[in-house]
Amino acid sequence: MADEIQKFTKLTFLIHLVLGLIFTVMYWIPEISAPLFGLTYTAQSGALSMIIGAATAGLTATSLFGYVSQEWKEVKIVVINEIVWLAGSLIALIINVTVFGLSSILLFIVVIALLLLFLLSFLQQEEIIGELIK
Repeated sequence: MADEIQKFTKLTFLIHLVLGLIFTVMYWIPEISAPLFGLTYTAQSGALSMIIGAATAGLTATSLFGYVSQEWKEVKIVVINEIVWLAGSLIALIINVTVFGLSSILLFIVVIALLLLFLLSFLQQEEIIGELIK
């Protein structure tokens, strides 16, 4: 197992940090972002959006800390958490695709890309990817 955080993992944290900031702001201003996703803004959907924004802000902050960390053991649990969160998000998107319609394409792309990046980072850091290729 690599003790140092690899450049690919740092890049994954940086990409997540940028996308996370964008989505956090979007979730915190549901009056503007809800129509972008084909949703009608209501007080209830706005409240739920802001709660999701708070969760997104927390996960985004962990990517900031992951980016500035030096050792894999400091961020391993963060990467595992991201994988679980993103896998759950993908399942929720699939189940609710009819709610979002075509606007869900952006969410699918972002969630799948981040899931793959974090999964590859984990496999690479744990040196599992080399074992799989053999």
